[in-house]
Amino acid sequence: MMSTMTRSAEIDTATTKIVIVEDDPASADVLKRRLEANGMFVAHGPTGEEGLRLVRELLPDLVLLDVMLPDTSGYEVCLKIKSDILTSRIPVIFLSARGDVFDKVRGLSSGAVDYLTKPFHPAELLARVDAVLRHVETEAPRLAPQIESGAARRPQALVLVADNERRARIESKLRDHFDAASGAAMQEVDLVIVEEGRQSPNVGDATVLHLSGTTDDVARIDAELVRIADLAARQRTLRSDLKAATDALIVMAKALEEHDRSSPAHGEQTAERAVALARALHLDEDAQSRIRMGAQLRDVGYARLPSELVAHRGQLSKEEREVLERHPLLGEELLRGFTPLGQVMPIVRMHHEHLDGSGYPNRVRGEEIPLEVRIVTVADRYEALLVDRPDRAAVSSAEAIRMLQEQVVRGHLDAAVVAALATMVREGAE
Repeated sequence: MMSTMTRSAEIDTATTKIVIVEDDPASADVLKRRLEANGMFVAHGPTGEEGLRLVRELLPDLVLLDVMLPDTSGYEVCLKIKSDILTSRIPVIFLSARGDVFDKVRGLSSGAVDYLTKPFHPAELLARVDAVLRHVETEAPRLAPQIESGAARRPQALVLVADNERRARIESKLRDHFDAASGAAMQEVDLVIVEEGRQSPNVGDATVLHLSGTTDDVARIDAELVRIADLAARQRTLRSDLKAATDALIVMAKALEEHDRSSPAHGEQTAERAVALARALHLDEDAQSRIRMGAQLRDVGYARLPSELVAHRGQLSKEEREVLERHPLLGEELLRGFTPLGQVMPIVRMHHEHLDGSGYPNRVRGEEIPLEVRIVTVADRYEALLVDRPDRAAVSSAEAIRMLQEQVVRGHLDAAVVAALATMVREGAE
């Protein structure tokens, strides 16, 4: 049998190349024949390892990827494709018998462009393949910009020393470990060396080394330089990884809300409203940041519930409502292993609690519910009242405020937060 390497050398560069990663030979054969009948070159890998080898060897135009593989999961394969500089821009379509919303969200969060549930009609598959390939054709060439980008960015250093000779000595010590920060890259600075009495610029959470003005400053920098460079690089990587992981979680939460057709943008609107309320109540920027993230992730627990229950639009039975009301606890379980999100966990867990203890899931009350949670709860209720639901029509902003004020009287909501919202809405209307 002709080897993949030999065969790939004979492929016309204009021919569309597709790699199928599928452990079922019959399914793979049907796909292969269907695609080859449309003039495409198709290579098949029955395992995740073999599929990755083919992707790296052929650099195909598209990967069709099963979720359930004998040696790993398709999600892991997709993540490896997307984390490799040579293959990261290759589009991936998942083909899977697993059609639960959480599986789809996980697939799309792994970097796939589409998720097709088996069994599917061949015409639908071809239409989706064609749509993806046409989209790719409009983009820039896949490999050249990636290769030209070179190695990962070196740490940036900024030296704020008035004496030119002294500054030159310090910069010469830094040269092997840091690049000099330019004015355009001030927010990318990892290390600032500043002499005593001089104010350093706003450079976020960069490491700042203060010079005392003594003659041993350069020697001290020389002794600490490797440690400082390593620390700065690690901090930058950690911040980048944390942002990427948090963004992925928010993407997953937004994807879940896309299934709520009555208001797919409710999460973002709630977050914006909650941050505006926090500002009106004079909370600091750290609290505002926690509120924004908590509001966006508050309903992530829906991912752990049956998809048919999440999508249900009619009257819920007592048992169904009890299951649905577990989503704050399920959200907390989902995020528990992600330590940096510990500060937003109370919002995820308690955004359906009432001050009088009549809420869910834990019936906490009063001062046990932090102000940040109360703000998100009010913003969530207000934004929900403004849109049509299967069980009720949307109401005006004035009517929504009146209904929230009634909930204050019942002991459900924080009076100060609702008052701040009422002022904000009234001033907006005026």
